[in-house]
Amino acid sequence: MNITIKKSNGENEKTRSIWFPIEEENLDKICSELGIEMTTESNCYIESSMDRNFLNILHDKNCNIDELNYLMKRLDGFSKKEIERFYAASFAENPKTMAELINLSFNMHCYSLVSDFNNLEKVGKDLYLTERQAVSTKELDELDGESYAMDVIKNNPNPIITPYGVLYKNNNVPEQVYNGKQFPPYIWKETIVAVQMTAKGENEYIYLPCSDVEVEKALMRLETPYLHDCEVAVDSHSFPDNILNIVSSSTTSVIKVDALNKLSKHYSEMGSQDTRYFEKLMDHIKPRTIDEVFALAESMYEFELFDGIKDIESYGRYMICESGRFEYDPNLEEYIDFKRYGREKMAQEDGAFSNKGYIIYHGYNQKLANLLFENLGIMIPEDKELKTLKLYMPLTVTTYDIKNDYGDRETLNEPMELGNYEIVDYIDEILEAIERDTLPEEKERGLMRYYDEHDSVNGKVAKYEFSVEMVDDELMGVAILTLNDDLTYKELGKIKENVIGQAADGYVPKNNMGRSYIEMV
Repeated sequence: MNITIKKSNGENEKTRSIWFPIEEENLDKICSELGIEMTTESNCYIESSMDRNFLNILHDKNCNIDELNYLMKRLDGFSKKEIERFYAASFAENPKTMAELINLSFNMHCYSLVSDFNNLEKVGKDLYLTERQAVSTKELDELDGESYAMDVIKNNPNPIITPYGVLYKNNNVPEQVYNGKQFPPYIWKETIVAVQMTAKGENEYIYLPCSDVEVEKALMRLETPYLHDCEVAVDSHSFPDNILNIVSSSTTSVIKVDALNKLSKHYSEMGSQDTRYFEKLMDHIKPRTIDEVFALAESMYEFELFDGIKDIESYGRYMICESGRFEYDPNLEEYIDFKRYGREKMAQEDGAFSNKGYIIYHGYNQKLANLLFENLGIMIPEDKELKTLKLYMPLTVTTYDIKNDYGDRETLNEPMELGNYEIVDYIDEILEAIERDTLPEEKERGLMRYYDEHDSVNGKVAKYEFSVEMVDDELMGVAILTLNDDLTYKELGKIKENVIGQAADGYVPKNNMGRSYIEMV
């Protein structure tokens, strides 16, 4: 919902239109800009809103901005019907404060709204479901909805006519969920861990990953300045138990929250496939401390796992028969020494057998040295400089925007392909567009972020980026690979086919050069 606010005391008349609910970090920046201080008291004034229904239920437009944002988080999870019921209940109850509106949002099960009486069977079932909150499909199907609706209409002594329909109070008793200081638990966005902080007998919740300002606000609402004065407990989480057990062994509240928040950030940046892979990696390596977990998360793409392969012969058999690296003929199986091949292959790798299978490490992260040596016997080589491999490819640019013979810019009706010498003039614009369009999640590994196979390619290629360079007076597209280790021809072919090929085909920097199309072919 778009709401225009300003500082409540009138000292700063500057206003901002904000779409609520809003992330806490962004809200903090806006509050700093408007001079709105962090407090549990009223600190902002609601100037206007795109939703007139919302303005109509406000008794006092001076409110606390965090309460406003919390209420908007609640309404963000409501269906259209629930929103109408909330507005109808607000019209009927006439709440005076934002705190009362928040409490009302938690008591929607106490009210039923009817805006159309044409189908009493449906009305009755809706009334029944609202009051009971959850019933089985069989029970609802067998209910005589019309009789139930007529019973509610006849026996409800004080139905309230609202602009949204007729409001009936049912038998559910309203509760005060919000005490005006500590917010009730409510997960609004995707959350890895919900943490309960307790001080002075009161609870406050933070939802990880979160920013520092969210922790500061939670402490403010608990009326304690220091996190180490709080008891910290995990309320809900998406971590495997072994990670949570490691974090739980942390000694202080500060360390626990910091560790959980960092791990949550790692998890939030992973896709579901990467999350499963990381947890599988944990089972292979079994980190013992939170620092080892962080180091493993930092280097997770440098490992290659072979689940279920627990001896040399099985490894050799897998590589020859199933890995796809060889054209295997089962008729020749009795002539193949799988154990010998497995032994020779392992001699060229930094690998070992775990209780889950075979694991290879392609990196040089010394933070993992003790863990890999003590748990698996893998010796990490000394730090080596990462290698850079550049693969060049022709570059074409088509555009609608050109200079005419008089030096003026004009827009063409049909696209025109620029020649090799002409596109040289666009090198700065292309480089700026590539940098501008790089997403935050691509900073660490570039376009390798989208490579979803955990194999030797993923282990050896630390980062992959697109750029353009001048080569013999010609502007060329270039794929820049940062490598942990040398690539085989087969691995290089896989990169060309699955990584570079997909990304280069139709590569279009957004907002670049007016209406231009850049393609690396």
